[in-house]
Amino acid sequence: MTNPVVEALIVSSEALIAALDTHDIDAIEAALPALARSVEALDTLDRRALSPELRARLEEAMRIADGARARVRYLVDRTRQRIDLLAMAAGRFDCTPATYGRPDR
Repeated sequence: MTNPVVEALIVSSEALIAALDTHDIDAIEAALPALARSVEALDTLDRRALSPELRARLEEAMRIADGARARVRYLVDRTRQRIDLLAMAAGRFDCTPATYGRPDR
């Protein structure tokens, strides 16, 4: 059994992952609104009334969406690090980079 809301989340998450992995800016910009719409549509699901098959499919969709989230966070961190390195090379930082750090990681 499938549900269009769950399937839309899977398709939009996979599209964003593919765009991020290929560094295709146009595809990323196209995938983000679709993912936002599919996440918003999750509010229409009655999670208490889901069949076991559909619940498993939703869990799979959430894992895929989490993979997209992890890629975005990684790329944000890398971009901030590069910006900090450029700023330090240009003498814009006296001692502390402007981005946050992750202590003990």
